[in-house]
Amino acid sequence: MAGSQLKQLKAALKEKGLIGQTNTSKKSKKSKTNNRNEINRDEKLQNLNNIRTQFNKFDQKINRSKHDVSIIHQGKFVKAGSKEHNATSSKNGAMLRQMKMQYDLEKHQSGKTGGFLDKRFGENDAHLSKEEKMLARFTKERQSNSKKRGLFSLASDDEQQSDEDDDGGFSLTHGGAALSLDEEETIKYVDEDTLQPAKKKSKNEVMKEIIAKSKFYKHQRQQEFAKTQDQIEELDDEFGDVMDDLRSVQTKGNAFSTKTPEQIEYDSKVRELTYDRRAVPADRTKTDEEIRKEHEEKMKKLEADRLRRMEGFVDDRDTQGDDLDDDFWGGEDSDNEEDGFTVKDSDNESGNEGDEDSSRSASSKLPAVVMPFTVEEFIKEMSTIDLSKQPEYIKKICETYKPNLGHGNKEKMNKFVGILFEYILHLADNFQDFEPFVVILKKLAESYNEHLVETVRQHIDLIHNKVGQALTPGDLVFFVVIAYLFSSSDHYHIVITPSLILMNEILSNIIYHPRDLSNIAQGIFLVDVLLAYQRFAKRFDPEVINFIEHAVFMISPEPEKINISKMLSISETAAKNANVQFCMNKSEKFADQQPLSIKSLFSEDLNKSLLIIKLISIMNKCVTLWKEKSSLIEILDSFISILKHITKYNATVSGPLLTKFTKLHDNLVKDRKPLALQHHRALAIATFAPKFEENFNPDKKSYDLDRERQELSKVKYELKKEKKAALKDIRQENKFLAREQIAEKKDMYDQYHKKMAGIVNSIQSEEGAEKNQYEREKKQRKGRR
Repeated sequence: MAGSQLKQLKAALKEKGLIGQTNTSKKSKKSKTNNRNEINRDEKLQNLNNIRTQFNKFDQKINRSKHDVSIIHQGKFVKAGSKEHNATSSKNGAMLRQMKMQYDLEKHQSGKTGGFLDKRFGENDAHLSKEEKMLARFTKERQSNSKKRGLFSLASDDEQQSDEDDDGGFSLTHGGAALSLDEEETIKYVDEDTLQPAKKKSKNEVMKEIIAKSKFYKHQRQQEFAKTQDQIEELDDEFGDVMDDLRSVQTKGNAFSTKTPEQIEYDSKVRELTYDRRAVPADRTKTDEEIRKEHEEKMKKLEADRLRRMEGFVDDRDTQGDDLDDDFWGGEDSDNEEDGFTVKDSDNESGNEGDEDSSRSASSKLPAVVMPFTVEEFIKEMSTIDLSKQPEYIKKICETYKPNLGHGNKEKMNKFVGILFEYILHLADNFQDFEPFVVILKKLAESYNEHLVETVRQHIDLIHNKVGQALTPGDLVFFVVIAYLFSSSDHYHIVITPSLILMNEILSNIIYHPRDLSNIAQGIFLVDVLLAYQRFAKRFDPEVINFIEHAVFMISPEPEKINISKMLSISETAAKNANVQFCMNKSEKFADQQPLSIKSLFSEDLNKSLLIIKLISIMNKCVTLWKEKSSLIEILDSFISILKHITKYNATVSGPLLTKFTKLHDNLVKDRKPLALQHHRALAIATFAPKFEENFNPDKKSYDLDRERQELSKVKYELKKEKKAALKDIRQENKFLAREQIAEKKDMYDQYHKKMAGIVNSIQSEEGAEKNQYEREKKQRKGRR
């Protein structure tokens, strides 16, 4: 089909017999009528629809793609870009256009209600009368009509009035007669019989009346204000005379007063109290920090006075020199436990301090405070002081060399803490009481620990060099003190971790190279310290279990066997060379002994039964400490065999603990489950057996014989389908609303920024113009000069 679309359309219509002259024939008119009747209305409409579809090229357009892509459309696979796909797109486009129209309509009608809006002036104002409402409406209407003429109209009022009359202005009427206002601002009703209508006021006349009324009310207010001011001035002028009269009346009243002399005296006292000073709050209670600060200032002052006296300066303050020592330790008002230091009285184990007189006498006998620089100097200085007074002397050193009292005191205190630590080990080597010094060291270590850590690590190296040799009491006390000073539960610690390794090394050396019974006792002491280190971390230490096994069999071997080396895994020659002769005989009894002390560990007559009791208590402590470990069964196996061996010597000591361990071991064995690979439940293989229908029909949806159940299933399916379609529409509508709202917000923000940019540009242009004007003026002034 060639030619333009118009020619093609005419040809198609003519071909269908819709326009133009049809083919003529020699048939009768009756036959022609019958042929025309054959083309009924339905066929005509169908032909028109086909022609419309044929000439709508946009609906027939197919998007060509390099590769064929199929999509799911209404449950079927449809080629992308085909007619079915285009039909869906056009349908979606129509839905979007419909939603857009609905959204715009709702947006336009938002915040509005149905019906009409009554815009009549003063309709709902209850304070206006009917006449005032009518006048106000008339004035507003005339003003709205005047807007039709230009603001700068050159026509006169008469011309404007004639224009208004020509334009069809209206007038107020009542009963068919016109209304007019007289000078008394009252409405006069004109009789119906009068033939001459009242003249309608122009806008100029109405506005003049309003202005006149406004000026009249304003003049009234001014008169009232002037009258009030005159009255005030008159009162001000007569104020002096009025006050004189009042004073004279008051004096006369006092002359004839009926008050008694007591009442008059009371009144005078009340007037005097009004001029007295008001009560003020008492001095507030000072805080601990303020009290401590005052004490430090007082100590500074007394120390300065003491230094002046030492240098030979004598003044009025020498009278306070006798109380220097008393005030240095605080006297009655000071606290001997300041800064956390507590001094234990050597004669009183409970730690109670003596009375004031005894403390003053003790402090007065102490020598002058001197900061030591080496441990030898400190030992020599402390040798001159009684042991019970040494903690007090150390406290005096700490008070004298506080960092805030002088430059360099902090470095001195750092070194002094290390010296004090070495002095504690010196006291332990001599079996002297060192507990009060450890308490002081603990408090000092919180503030000064740099030099202390270096001293401790140096001492660890010294002990490590002595492994395999005899240990000193100070070496054992060293491991106890550092657990008191530092945290022993850390995963890694610069002091605790090397100490743990060193103690385990010493235990291993004692196991395989024992020297005497004292050496084993020292190992038992280290085992107890190791367990104390793990009271929080609860880490398992295999050397502890190994040492307990060997220590028990070294102290109490099998009675029938003499070959000790077989039980200890030590060669016979090594045992003889080590002179191991500390085996306990079966005849020895487990008597109740005093607890082990460090001094007793180094004595020659060490009680073996006391060591066995200590080992039994350590076994109980190990089980309590490691009760949550999975290896507790193996630990109990070892301990049960050891306790059975000890039972041969004395069943009363190990019997109860053996029974406890045996029951615990049996319960753990029952609860233990062996390790296994990851186990999954067996899953059956899914089978898909086809279902055969004898009378299969692809058009038949259900084979249910029950008619009611079949109808119910059909209704459920339709309901589910409708629900799914409704939810889809709701989601689509919500997405559309969200997109529209976002677009509106973006548009609003763009307009705002555009407006602000315009304002900024206008300001900048004005500033630039002003600046240029200023520069021109400046140049002109310079040229004039």
